[in-house]
Amino acid sequence: MNFESNPASDYPLPDLVDILNRGFEGYFIPVAFNVNAFLNMVRKDGIDLTISRVLLRNGLPSGIALIARRGWTSRLAAMGITKEARGIGAGSWFMEQLIDEAGNRNEHEMVLEVIEQNESAFQLYKKCGFEIIRRLIGFIRRDAVEHLEADLEEIDIRQVGNLISRYGLTDLPWQLSGESMALTTPPACAYRSGKAYAVISNPDAKDVAIWTLLVEPDARGRRLGTDLVKSVIAQHPNKTWHVPALLPEELGRVFERASFTREELSQWQMRLAL
Repeated sequence: MNFESNPASDYPLPDLVDILNRGFEGYFIPVAFNVNAFLNMVRKDGIDLTISRVLLRNGLPSGIALIARRGWTSRLAAMGITKEARGIGAGSWFMEQLIDEAGNRNEHEMVLEVIEQNESAFQLYKKCGFEIIRRLIGFIRRDAVEHLEADLEEIDIRQVGNLISRYGLTDLPWQLSGESMALTTPPACAYRSGKAYAVISNPDAKDVAIWTLLVEPDARGRRLGTDLVKSVIAQHPNKTWHVPALLPEELGRVFERASFTREELSQWQMRLAL
């Protein structure tokens, strides 16, 4: 097969969205971007369209790889291959090109997340030299009601981003890092109760995501995180609450204590040293 790649920045935004959606056709979870959602991901995740690539098979767009960059690290934010190009070596060829280009930029590492149940994609990344950092998990709680009252204060989301950079795990998934959290904007909001902090998506929606939960180091071990989650639910009752499958598995206990149920879908957080 004749494979090539072009900079994603050479293509109009609607074309990139179309290639992305076709690349994830038949995926484990439904993927349906529009231009606004695509631009929001580009902004928040630090995606560089000049180094992101569109895969060509015999001259036709057949896949896309979105590359984000911060310092000496790049992240494969998304890679999709269209149905007609799957199973013929396109993914392997594409990944080799992306890794070579990252090395040529003198980056030190490339990171990604892959759905654990997507065995073919996991094996591709493993073959390319990526190693597992940890499992990432998600939780859900439907029609939640709580009665725990706490002194909740709404604060600037950037403040939580700064605290994550200071106190959070140094190898958090890209989307949960302090840099990403600081770029989260309303209608998402952040709450504080004492030394515990949370960032959630639009609380007026029926389904709400808890993006991050942080307790300052000297206050840990007192269940402040669980109490904060319950207090936020009490303030916004009768909603379905989601913790996206980006939470490091070792941090899951706080949501189990708040009566959340672990979801079946999980991810591997992976890293390649360059």
